[in-house]
Amino acid sequence: MLNFCVRNALAVLEPIGFIWVCLIGMAIFLYRRKQPRPAAVLGALVVLMWVTGSTPLPGRLLAALERPWAGVKREVLPKADAVVLLGGFLAPSREEVGQVHFNANADRAVNALELIRLEKAPVLVVGGGASRFNGEVYCEADSFKQLLDGRKLGGPETISLGGCKNTRHEAEKVGNLARERGWKSILLVTSASHMKRAVAVFRTTTSLEVLPAPSSFLTQVSIYGREQFEFIPDVGGFVKLSGVLHERIGWWIYRWRDWISAEEAAR
Repeated sequence: MLNFCVRNALAVLEPIGFIWVCLIGMAIFLYRRKQPRPAAVLGALVVLMWVTGSTPLPGRLLAALERPWAGVKREVLPKADAVVLLGGFLAPSREEVGQVHFNANADRAVNALELIRLEKAPVLVVGGGASRFNGEVYCEADSFKQLLDGRKLGGPETISLGGCKNTRHEAEKVGNLARERGWKSILLVTSASHMKRAVAVFRTTTSLEVLPAPSSFLTQVSIYGREQFEFIPDVGGFVKLSGVLHERIGWWIYRWRDWISAEEAAR
């Protein structure tokens, strides 16, 4: 009981919990001041925040995106001409080792390096975005390549795609490389929740055989344990819901822009 009280007291001091409690207080205040409609609006926000931050629902929605890619065994994946690692797993950093800060998608990098270790392909291709700071451009793919090359962690060859705007841009650059080098197939590494859209856009944009190699599972599809109800909402559910919305909206935008063909969308 003591641990429960302490945990929830700390949760109230975090931004999500603090805002949630403030909304409850404001809803009660407005209701007592005989302003039922504003109170009802705030009450609806309270419920929405609780459902998002306290229940397993966001995790289940994200799991629906991840589940089709569960069970892929790296050891039995066929060999390909290249391992393509999509960006979004690090940011350039002044203070970290190799000037690289890994984020929650760092499993992508580990997965790609494991495929290289298993000799599934002779080339590692790295994508990612770029940012500008103090007049200098810092590229995610360049930073990771420098980290690997400096410590001899990659395979025989690591190629940076340079700064990419989005997954479609990464696919275009990989397609150009494939035509130059005569590649026929790639192992595509990205988060499981992003894999459906990534595979579809690569197949639409290139003539390559795209072999999915998913990683960075964020739900109980892969992670041991089970999601539980929490009394005070926290940020975890919001992060998962953000991932779901990013992929669902991204899919429709890509379809609208014809970056995913009707044939691929029907698969």
